[in-house]
Amino acid sequence: MRVSLRLPYVVLLLTVAGAPLPDSAEVRRWGEDLDFLAREMPARHASLFHAMSRAQFDSALTRIRDRLPSLARHQAIVELQRLAAMVGDGHSNVSPWRDTVVAFHALPVAFYRFGDGYHIRAATREHAALLGARVIGVGGHSIATAESLVTPLIGRDNRIGVWMFAPWLLEMPEVLHAIGLSDGPDHAELDVEVNGVPKHVRLAATEPFPNWSGDTDKSWNARPGWVDLRDRSAPPLWLSRTGETYWFAHVPGEHILYCQLNMIQERGEPLAGFFARALAAADSAGDQRFVLDLRLNSGGNGYYNRTIVRALVRSRFDERGRLFVITGRRTFSAAQMLISDLEKWTNPIFVGEPAASRGNAFGDSRRLVLPHHRVTVRVSTLWWQYWDTRDTRPWIAPDIAAPLTVEAYRAGRDPALVAVARFVPRPPLLERLRPLVAAGDSTAAWSTIESFRAEPTNAWLDPSDSLQELAAVFRGEGNGEAAARAERIEARLPAWSPPR
Repeated sequence: MRVSLRLPYVVLLLTVAGAPLPDSAEVRRWGEDLDFLAREMPARHASLFHAMSRAQFDSALTRIRDRLPSLARHQAIVELQRLAAMVGDGHSNVSPWRDTVVAFHALPVAFYRFGDGYHIRAATREHAALLGARVIGVGGHSIATAESLVTPLIGRDNRIGVWMFAPWLLEMPEVLHAIGLSDGPDHAELDVEVNGVPKHVRLAATEPFPNWSGDTDKSWNARPGWVDLRDRSAPPLWLSRTGETYWFAHVPGEHILYCQLNMIQERGEPLAGFFARALAAADSAGDQRFVLDLRLNSGGNGYYNRTIVRALVRSRFDERGRLFVITGRRTFSAAQMLISDLEKWTNPIFVGEPAASRGNAFGDSRRLVLPHHRVTVRVSTLWWQYWDTRDTRPWIAPDIAAPLTVEAYRAGRDPALVAVARFVPRPPLLERLRPLVAAGDSTAAWSTIESFRAEPTNAWLDPSDSLQELAAVFRGEGNGEAAARAERIEARLPAWSPPR
């Protein structure tokens, strides 16, 4: 049975024909679990209604309660994901990938949202022929539609969180069934392109979905009985020592000291001693650039960040063009706090893609365990303000965009580290525009902006920000005429949008 996605999502919650419905006692238990959430979520969250109203919360609970007689267990859990995601922050969620009680299953393939689209990154040996295939659709719908249907299930601080977690949810057949992308909870149908040739495949569920709890992204680690697209290449540095909390190495031939910090914790060597040793090694080797890689770092204890920032502030690398920080979709929580501090107190160049959070965000999640079904619902308990209250950025935009493509991954090549090695210092856009706008040379200013926008490495940077800042600089200097010119140019700029 295939359900039209044009219908309200309530229709998607119906079980397939012939599936047993929960008995009255099970409905009662689920109802009592909802009563628990109705009490505990508002009481435990720092501000539960910061993104939704109390009426919306109550209405969502009522909708789930009214439908309980027609929901299978996995469908009820998916509705809890939807409820938690309504809270509107990344630390409030229901996460099947770190709750063994949920016990959802995995398809025999793993997706990744590369810079050039969804591809199959890993697979069981039985399905090795699908490695690298572009994913075109799921359940008869485009991959864009599929992603949009799992998006409301993801607790997130910004849409980079969708990039991180949507592929995982799309690998869970129970989730696909619950949102109408499969006619059963134990399989899925995909449309893919293998070497440019369209192919339709039906995949059965395999083992339980892996437990990826913890403050380091474990999803890149080898899985028994699976093959990976990069198996025939040497691993890039950022995936070579994922089991270590922090480590460093010299990049051969590049005068770069590469340092990977995979969680904000101390494991063995104190962080102060580790960074002192890393910086001394860079000095001894005559390295000219220091790279701090936070792509696998989803948090930990933010109180350690002061030690890290202090070490870098005191180093000879704290100047533009010497200190590089690589961020990505798994950079989150205490790691976001670290990059917020680094932006404020040091002179880094950010490389890669944005983190999945921002400087002002809710955090420190508390586990609410349902009394009957033992599923964990997390809610944020603290508000962390690292930016000015007027700073509404969704993320820290990378100065150098470096998307990971499927072919780079296959070859074991790291576009972010390549971008650091190839970096050639140039004045920021504001400095390039300043003399042109001051002189009234709008033609040259427009040409400079167009060249800036055409450069792929600037994909996350909005020229409007530079023009607004430039106008403020001119006004501060008493040059109202130049400020007005900058504002007129900014007003005429075509709408900018970040990479999608």
